[in-house]
Amino acid sequence: MNKLFVYGTLMPNNKNFFILKNILGNWQKAFTFGSVKKIKLEKDFEYDAIIPNTKADKINGYLLTSFGLKYLWKKLDCYEGKHYQRTITDVYLKNNQKTEAYIYSLKIAEL
Repeated sequence: MNKLFVYGTLMPNNKNFFILKNILGNWQKAFTFGSVKKIKLEKDFEYDAIIPNTKADKINGYLLTSFGLKYLWKKLDCYEGKHYQRTITDVYLKNNQKTEAYIYSLKIAEL
């Protein structure tokens, strides 16, 4: 799959965008549905973690579509670490067109 939905610090112009900024591809504003949980992974910083759920809140973010992602999945999996898992979710574009994309969501064991 060549699509990744990003939210939180991986979005353009946020703290960890440097990880994705050099990937050639198409960025589009998008949203998905889920619950956001704050998790503390650093001493003074909390991160958002999504629990996908079609009956929960609308969560805004960006959809990155890039063939270059296939070379980056292992690096992203490692970067996201043990608290997140890469799963497939429904993502909606501005025109309400639905597509599937990977998302890094909270591992259920973390609850």
